[in-house]
Amino acid sequence: MYINKPLENFLEDTASGTPTPGGGSVAALVGSLGAALLCMVANFTVGKPKYKIVEKDVKEILKKAEELKNNLSALIQEDVKAYGKFVQASKMPKKTPQLKKKRTQALQKALKEAAEVPWRTAEASFQVIELSQKLLPKGNPNLVTDIAVGVLLAEAALQSAVVNVEINLSFIKDEKYKKEKKKSLSRILSRASQIKNEVVEKIQKKLAL
Repeated sequence: MYINKPLENFLEDTASGTPTPGGGSVAALVGSLGAALLCMVANFTVGKPKYKIVEKDVKEILKKAEELKNNLSALIQEDVKAYGKFVQASKMPKKTPQLKKKRTQALQKALKEAAEVPWRTAEASFQVIELSQKLLPKGNPNLVTDIAVGVLLAEAALQSAVVNVEINLSFIKDEKYKKEKKKSLSRILSRASQIKNEVVEKIQKKLAL
């Protein structure tokens, strides 16, 4: 598992001529880093007498940020596994109509699984963006730029994950499934952009003081 290996391994494998890790895994890593930065800000807030009044709330934010960090880091490997299942399905024999039908069914199932992993990355990244909005007014003000980087990374992870969902949707034949996912993607992208802009604008105003 990449999460248990040196970062250099992940970077080298991503840069190599192999299909995995690819964009889906990179999106998950970026989202995890965004959540990690929120954890850092929270850890620089909790336990400080100066921020005692918000400590309870910040502890809750920290717990959620750690959960999101771990979930997103796990999705790095999940994306690799999902691609592997698709490759296995694509290699199934198709010499007879029966075999061809079986292969098509397996491919469609694998494509949905491959779409679900980046969808989970998108959802988790969106939650990181929401969390940054909650942390900003309560976190240690000396680390506002870390919140900015965290929310920007989370949005990049979200948008990158959405692209990976969409590429899989383009090959899926289940129109109901596609319609529902596209509707959800549009909603989450719009809301994420709005929150991110609000957070970054507030941080820029703080820096201008």
